[in-house]
Parts: sequence; C-alpha cells; structure tokens
Amino acid sequence: MKKVVDNVVRIVQAISVAIMSVMVIVVFLATVGRYTHLFSIPWSEECSRYCMIAIVYLGLMLASVSDGHFIVEIIPMIFRKRPGVIKAVSVVVTVLVDIFAVFLAYYGWTVCAKMLTLGKQSPMLRLPLGCVYLLIPVGVALMAVFYTIRSVQKLTNKELTDQEEGKEEIE
Repeated sequence: MKKVVDNVVRIVQAISVAIMSVMVIVVFLATVGRYTHLFSIPWSEECSRYCMIAIVYLGLMLASVSDGHFIVEIIPMIFRKRPGVIKAVSVVVTVLVDIFAVFLAYYGWTVCAKMLTLGKQSPMLRLPLGCVYLLIPVGVALMAVFYTIRSVQKLTNKELTDQEEGKEEIE
C-alpha cells in the first residue's frame, strides 16, 4: 500500500511542478512583453488562473498525505494522557472530512458534467470548462482518499504514535 501511495504522490508532485512551471513562465513572459511593449500574451491571465486552480486542488491531496492541513491541536494538548479520546476525535474528524469531500465531489461532478454537456469553453484558451471544473471532484476525492489512508495509518501504526509522543515531549 505504501508503494502505491508513494507512486501516486510522486506523480501528483510532478504534475504540480509542471503546472507551476508553466504558470511561472507564462506570467513572466506576459509581464516582460507588457512592460517592454514588444509583445502581449492575451491568454496569460486565463492560463495562470487555471494553473493556480489545478495546483490548489492537486495540493489538497499532497497536503493530506503529509499531514499539512490546518489542524486544531487543542484536543491532543488537553487529553494528552488519554489517547483513546484523541483517537476518537481523529476518527470523527476523518469521517467529517470524508462527508464534506463526498458532498463537494458530487456537486463538483454535477457542475463539470453540466459544463461538458453544454459545451462551454473558456474565452481565450478555448478549453472545455468541464475539464477545468473536473479538477474539483478529482482533487477533493484524492484528498479524501489519502486523508483517510493517513488517518488509518496514524491510528493503527504504533511506531508513528510513539514518534509523535516523543516529539510532543521535546516541545
């Protein structure tokens, strides 16, 4: 299982780096062209916007794998001596995140399907907007899957909890 997760993470990281590189290059060239009055790239703003959206939704998955999402640590601080409470809260949080992700993925897919059915396209790049909106359900579904995997690993892996407890004692 760890190899599959690591491979998916590497693929998503590579895609995110490629998209970020495209965004940086396009914005840089558009800025240089605009301020030197040599050329203009009329589609640069739209391209950079869609690149940023892709990075955000793919980044959801990467953050869930590395435990990079914002968390409230008051529960572990209060119930430090009672790991059962911490585990129960972790399960509840994971279930709530998954419910929200299913909700968002469902409605994201609904919007995506509607855009594809209507044949809507972006104004400058002429991309099908359904493909852009597809980033929402895909990114959120990946986040939910990998957040759940990470939560299960944290709950069942004794070595991980021992490492975290050692880290808390140092702090």
